[in-house]
This record gives sequence, C-alpha cells and structure tokens, in this order.
Amino acid sequence: MNRLKCLSSNLSFTRNHTVCAPCSNPMHLICFKQWTPEMVEDIISSAINLKFSVWDTHVKQLNVLKNAKVMLLQEINEPTLNLAVSKAASLMGATDVSIKDNLVWEYDYLGRVFSMMCDIIFVSTSTHGCVGRFAEQSSVPVMCVRSRAHASLQALATIMTIIEEYGTMNRVDIAYIGKPHPVLNSYLLLCPMLGANLKFKCCCDKCPVSPLLYKASEDMTKKSHTIIKQCKLKDDVLHQSCVFIAGPATSKKDKIKEFKFCVEDIKRCNNVNKWIFFHTLPRGAEIDDQLFMHINSRTFKAFNNMQYIAAALMAKAVQGHVF
Repeated sequence: MNRLKCLSSNLSFTRNHTVCAPCSNPMHLICFKQWTPEMVEDIISSAINLKFSVWDTHVKQLNVLKNAKVMLLQEINEPTLNLAVSKAASLMGATDVSIKDNLVWEYDYLGRVFSMMCDIIFVSTSTHGCVGRFAEQSSVPVMCVRSRAHASLQALATIMTIIEEYGTMNRVDIAYIGKPHPVLNSYLLLCPMLGANLKFKCCCDKCPVSPLLYKASEDMTKKSHTIIKQCKLKDDVLHQSCVFIAGPATSKKDKIKEFKFCVEDIKRCNNVNKWIFFHTLPRGAEIDDQLFMHINSRTFKAFNNMQYIAAALMAKAVQGHVF
C-alpha cells in the first residue's frame, strides 16, 4: 500500500498537463466526397485567419495543441508534405513523429494500434482504399494528405491561394494542363463543391485517359451548376480561364509538347485582366522560366500555405478549434 501511495504521488504531475482525449467520432479526411462544402470552407477560412495573425511562423508557438502528439506515416517520402506537417505541429505546440516504412495497410487493426499512441495521424501513401479501413479502426483523426487518388493538402493550399487572390472560388474558371496527378482528382471534387469551373487536359489522342474521379465530379456539377470539362486541345483549356495550373513534369519526352504552354499562350487565349499561375512540381521542360517566375506566378505562395492548411486541419480535428 505504501508503495502504491508513493507511486501515485510521483505521477501526480501529469494532472496539470493538457491531454487530448480520443474522439468518439473523429473527423477524418480520406476523400472529399465524404466532406461538405462547409467543412472545406471552414478549414480554408481558418487557415487564412491563422496566416493573417501569424505571417512569419519561424520560432512561433501558439500552444493550441499543447502536449498533443502528431504522427506522420509516410509510405512514400515527400519532403514538402513532411515539412508542412512538422512545421504546423510545432506552430500548434504539438510534437511530431515521422515514420517512413513499407506499411502493410491490409492489417486494418494498425489504425487501432497507432491511435493509442498519438492524437492525430497524417498519412502519405501510394494506395488509397486501405486508408479508409485504417481510419475506421482509429480512435483519433486520420488525415490522408497524399494517396494514389488524392493530393489533399496541396489542393487545399492552392485553393486557399486562389481565394486570397479573388476572394472566392465561386465562378472562378480554372485550367489544368498536365499528367493525371492525384492533385487533379482533388481539384475535380473541390471545384464543383466550391462553385468553380474546371477545364483540363491530362492525356493525348494516342493514349486517352480519364481521371479516376471524373464521373464523380460530373455528378457534383449537376448540383452546383458548375462546369467540368475534359479537353483534347490546350487552347480549349486555356480559353477564358483566369487560373492556370501546370501538372508535374512528365518523364516521357514525347508528351512534353502535349502539356507545354507559356505566357504568350495564356494571353493569346484570354482577355482577362487578372490571371495567376501555379505549378504542381516537379517542374520540367513543359514550363519555361518566363512563366514559372512570372509576376503572376503563385507557386511558392501555395506551397507556403500548406503549413497553414495542415495547422487548421490539426486544430479543427483534435480540438474543434478554428482560427
């Protein structure tokens, strides 16, 4: 009995620490089809407000998630995602642990195991369906920021930047030219959800390809009265758009000409006064220096916004906090 009393007094210091209890119904981000427009808007608005109040995040700590543990599971190593999540965790006052391994996602019980040791899990993986089953077993929020089907964090950061420029996504005309990267799937869902129009070219006539979520996107446009259109010609994609997104570089040299465009092409196909450009990265020969470093380019701003989106996701999912 005396030993138990001694042990109890030695552990009493933990009562003064904030502990994030597991949620009975945690908020997951697996696919935007499971989200509402209001949920997306809440995260983006929260991220914008956070950025407005903390413009420079270096050596800053808000302690919104003090003593929380953020886990980043990386089946594939993407340094930009890793840094964005890690920086956001530090800003929120949490600690982060990064695990890069060949996870066997078929072992769904891992969601239960990992959630015993942290307060939120960020996932970067080359699969997708298994992550949903992993989340079903988790007692803490699971954020799938990159998968075979989505590039959620990058897409949200880009849309945050568009809203910073135009004040809204409603009736904004967006053009995407590049290979069918997971980020395109995220745009295909987020654009109709938020009222934007999207035209894209992601293949050539010799090798026709439709993005994984194209049909789901078309179904969403009927409710939001927006336009989603796959085009064969670059000029049709560029015509009367105001936001231009280049997909990541292709490794096939014969495909470069299919995805190549420049400032002159944008001006030739448009009479809009204000336009902006984003690159998904990595960059290849499809985009020249003039467009990549143009005064209207917002590529680096969008990547900087990834840390604010990650922080807004953490705060909302763990504590229900919005900025």
